[in-house]
Amino acid sequence: MIDRTLTGLIRDISPNDGMFGGDESHYFRVGRSALKCIDSSLHAAGLPADNVRHILDLPCGHGRVLRYLRAAFPGVAITACDLLRDGVDYCATTFGAIPVYSDRDPSKLHLERDAFDLIWVGSLFTHFNADHWTRFLEVFRRSLRPGGVLVFSTHGRAVYDRAVRGTVDYGLPYWRATTVLHSYERTGFGHADYLNSSSYGHTLSRPDWVFRQIERLHEMRVVHLSEKAWDGHHDIYACVRDPDWRVRHQPRSTLTVLKHKLRERVRPKATS
Repeated sequence: MIDRTLTGLIRDISPNDGMFGGDESHYFRVGRSALKCIDSSLHAAGLPADNVRHILDLPCGHGRVLRYLRAAFPGVAITACDLLRDGVDYCATTFGAIPVYSDRDPSKLHLERDAFDLIWVGSLFTHFNADHWTRFLEVFRRSLRPGGVLVFSTHGRAVYDRAVRGTVDYGLPYWRATTVLHSYERTGFGHADYLNSSSYGHTLSRPDWVFRQIERLHEMRVVHLSEKAWDGHHDIYACVRDPDWRVRHQPRSTLTVLKHKLRERVRPKATS
């Protein structure tokens, strides 16, 4: 279990941190809630906190969650990665993180293979279209060491309910919000870009849709799902990279099925 006393928690907040709206209580509550989700995920995966030696936080922002990772894992290497270079630099200077600048193209991310025991992905898939899901999930799978744990957040059924009720607009104009809901209700996935972007917006993803994306990955075994677990807003998924996990096989052919059904019809009837 993670030590949650967090005596070494750094409380400095960057003046450029877009996640800080002036309410320190809320800001730190979100970070602590993320750590609780990570703790639950490690427990579900059977990975002791003492066995975690290298962590990736992507997107790290200006360290809203990374500060809690640093306090909970004081002697561990933590890589901070984000498109926001100022945020990456801040995490390196303030929390001693290893700085890695991200890229809009996942294939250009300079992340070491088989390197991380724990990858935390908070509020990334909540903004991407389906194509980016596939590409980022593969990057994270490749970057995990065998036995490592990927923990990521999504907007699922609870956020869909809020959107339908109109309690939050999630930064979309109403006509784009309608397309997100329409697609989600029919496929389990909906996305629309913000007005000022062509690749970043708001995403809804139902658990059955998310599981289908994970199912495409080799070696990734789901160990934990908790809806609205992160600050009552985000769903949390945790997957272990398990080299022995083999659940994808060649589908049965239709011809074989027809032959076996015919065999069932012509087999001798059992006598009473």
